Amino acid sequence: MEQDSLGKAESLISQAMHLKPADKANAVLYQYLGEIYVRQKRHNDALKAFSDGLSLQGENQNLLIDRASLYLTMDSETRALTDLDRLLTINPDHTQGLFYRAYVFRRQHLMMKARRDYEHLIMLEPDNREARISLAILNADDNRPQEAMEQADVIIRYWPNYATGWIVRGGLHQKRRNYELALEDMNQAISLEPDNPDFYISRGILYRDFKKNSLARADFARAVQLGADPAECASLMLTNRHGKKAK
Repeated sequence: MEQDSLGKAESLISQAMHLKPADKANAVLYQYLGEIYVRQKRHNDALKAFSDGLSLQGENQNLLIDRASLYLTMDSETRALTDLDRLLTINPDHTQGLFYRAYVFRRQHLMMKARRDYEHLIMLEPDNREARISLAILNADDNRPQEAMEQADVIIRYWPNYATGWIVRGGLHQKRRNYELALEDMNQAISLEPDNPDFYISRGILYRDFKKNSLARADFARAVQLGADPAECASLMLTNRHGKKAK
């Protein structure tokens, strides 16, 4: 598996499982087999492997997090949440489980539950900047702009080279119509990651919103050059800040 010889690894794992088919230790082999299938994008096969492993060891945390992650990939959020709840009942401090469950709660607009998981995770891992930025975005979406801005400020203070922190704070300034401050932050993000198409889209939307259309078009064009969807960028260029098509 480490050498990416996935077919050979699959064959060896299958041989090992056939030696003692009912052995509970095979749960680990099912985990490896599922990981091989995930890497091969054989999602249904991976799901069966993880489920077979859990039938042998129902409280195996690695299998639970792997199956939950696969469910998220397959857009089965409800099933992912079932596995994550089970995992976090076994181990309330499982950091990856907390991060995934908070994500699902946020998608389901269960903001209080999502916030609780993010805050628990940050307590366990104060240096987890992804959790901190997710909490800032959550608070912005939950009409807590002051908390969101304070959290973004902390992220930039401690991780000044983290481009996502700058782009998120720029978006928060934009929501407040502090366009000059938003532009400063987005420029900084682009200087740190000049090949990130999403950042040009964000700045293009900002330029569009205060009527600098030529600069907006240039940013959307650059985003397309870097791999962004041309149709999406064209649609964004024609949409105003209220979500309506420009006439």
